[in-house]
Amino acid sequence: MSGPRFDPAHYPGPRPSGPVVVRGGEVAGLDPAARAALDERIARDEVVCSVAYGSNASPERLFDKGLDAAGAWLLPATIDGWVPAFEARRTGYGAVPLTFVPEPAARTATWVLALPRTALPTLDRTEGRVADHTPVPPPGEEGDADGAPPGTYQLGRVGRVVLDDGAWLADGLAYLPGPRARVQVDGDGTWRTWPRVDQGSARRHLDVGGPSQPAPPVTTVVLGPWPATPLLRPG
Repeated sequence: MSGPRFDPAHYPGPRPSGPVVVRGGEVAGLDPAARAALDERIARDEVVCSVAYGSNASPERLFDKGLDAAGAWLLPATIDGWVPAFEARRTGYGAVPLTFVPEPAARTATWVLALPRTALPTLDRTEGRVADHTPVPPPGEEGDADGAPPGTYQLGRVGRVVLDDGAWLADGLAYLPGPRARVQVDGDGTWRTWPRVDQGSARRHLDVGGPSQPAPPVTTVVLGPWPATPLLRPG
């Protein structure tokens, strides 16, 4: 069963109203027993967590990527020091995407995406993650509806991520800008961030050749297999 198709015009897409599991084309809330079962799978390193600040927080995009087949969980969270900003490019499926950039004073409401380890190769491919030192091809190819060109994003560490139920990731993971990423800025050089800027405005900025800057370099790139992402709780 497949869920509703993702609409690039409304990128980054609709978010659920609370913690959910996305599976088999359907979205269901997490009751306490289901959440406890998820925590156990995370503790056994069967499921891995990352920050989903863009379309990966939209169940519709997870349907399109096929990441709902074995189950995907979206959990509301907060992170300090990072903001989602629009890139100076379009994806292969037609949207102007977001990337995560540091902003020291920021507090951002976001989501944690939890996926079985078996789904991580698919997620890496759709994000264009190069997990080793493979040379990144020259720019120009924007990928297709299902995947991004190699080198589009890198997996990196973003510090403490606090879930709404009080658990936290001590040093969360997120897809961060690739080495050639550029990010939209306003005339004063500030990042054009979502939701202050919407998809329509991001497209117009790109179409008129609005200013952009190279994305800040990623200082903590994670190469090779995804590390474990244990959830911590008080006491």
